[in-house]
Amino acid sequence: MKTLVCLLVATIVGALLQAVGVPHGLLLGSILATAIIAAKSGFAPRLRFGLGYVQVALGITTGLMFQAWDSHTAAALLPSLGLLLVCLAAQIVVSGFWLCRVCGWNPKDSLLAVYPGALAAVFDLLESERASSKVIVVHLVRLLFITLLVSFCVTGQTAVRTVDSSPWLVSTLLILLSLIALCLALGRVLLRFGVPAPFMLTAIVLTGVYVRSDYLPGFQMPPWSIDFASVLLGMLIGSKFRDISLGELLRHGRSGLMSVGLMLLVAAGFAAVAWQMLGSDPLTLWLAYMPGAIETISIVAFSSGLNVVFILSHHLVRMVVLHFSPALLIQARRWRESADRG
Repeated sequence: MKTLVCLLVATIVGALLQAVGVPHGLLLGSILATAIIAAKSGFAPRLRFGLGYVQVALGITTGLMFQAWDSHTAAALLPSLGLLLVCLAAQIVVSGFWLCRVCGWNPKDSLLAVYPGALAAVFDLLESERASSKVIVVHLVRLLFITLLVSFCVTGQTAVRTVDSSPWLVSTLLILLSLIALCLALGRVLLRFGVPAPFMLTAIVLTGVYVRSDYLPGFQMPPWSIDFASVLLGMLIGSKFRDISLGELLRHGRSGLMSVGLMLLVAAGFAAVAWQMLGSDPLTLWLAYMPGAIETISIVAFSSGLNVVFILSHHLVRMVVLHFSPALLIQARRWRESADRG
């Protein structure tokens, strides 16, 4: 019941902010409402399937855009993806050096704090490495700061191209249900290996396969599904503040803001270089090179008419490069601990 009340309050606050013209008000309002509820009452909503829904909904919506995908589009991505890998290395080095040398953090905490990955993978690493709570603060600051910055920088004034969806026939519904079932099944397999955002990854890839195979001609996700994903994502972000005291947030928040700011400046610098070399839109490139927050960036890009496929292709490559290695590390550590206990 408390979760339903929190969901209702978050939806109302988000809808009010949206109505008065706040950019991406549904997302920001639900973050604000849930964070206040979590901080004041110590209650965090139980959204057992919330993150899974957000990932599947956004993944399917992204995968549907692969209808226009061709070899020319893929070839145009390759130079930018190469710059992305260099950008990620530069972000980690610059921000980690600042935390280690200027703030006096130890190398392990500095490296974990600047790890530009999803919170799910970060928390798993924190648990296995027994890092300090200040690392969690940095990642919460990163997620919240990127969400606010992107929401207000990308105001959604660009017209979104609308496509008439095909009727919801029984055959369409059955195909969609089979797609969702496959996404969940394969996503759970990836989840067992510690891969973050696994349902989004499988949803994007499998939807692209369905679309290219002409299984979902003319189908589009209904707008309410993305709005609901925005509210759920805001609640998931806001609920994380229950685990962090105000004192810890103030004490380590400045270091978090500075480290995230450095990473975003590095991303902006590489976006400017890519803009000069490749001629792509600099804002799109900046969003593509950002250190994490793939769900937030997805929602903002969808509602702003940006090149979502280009942006999320970069984030998927980032996830594969940065997350599979830690996932293997986590699994190896767990197997070793299980063997020791056995």
